[in-house]
Amino acid sequence: MKLDVTRDVVRDLWPLCKSGDASPDSRTLVDAFLASDTTLAERLRRDRSPSPIIPDIRLSPDAERRLLDDARRRARTKIMLIGAGIALAGLLAIGAFIALLVFAGRA
Repeated sequence: MKLDVTRDVVRDLWPLCKSGDASPDSRTLVDAFLASDTTLAERLRRDRSPSPIIPDIRLSPDAERRLLDDARRRARTKIMLIGAGIALAGLLAIGAFIALLVFAGRA
């Protein structure tokens, strides 16, 4: 069974080939197609649009530390808010139970 490779398939594989993440077979397929379609080959090579692959971002150790500290601070705040919510719900439940006992005792 022979599959027809279209321009759309090559466009889909191009970012993987460009980043070096494509398999050797995919690279061979794309290279063979682009050898026969020079218009698309030139257009893809000129295209400098961002790749859908997440870029490799380099941060200084100080910036990494600040980001990590900020993430930890946010996590602590969320945990404290969740704990406060649980404590408040517990107090309300206890209050409701006591009120139920008081009103049941009057009846």
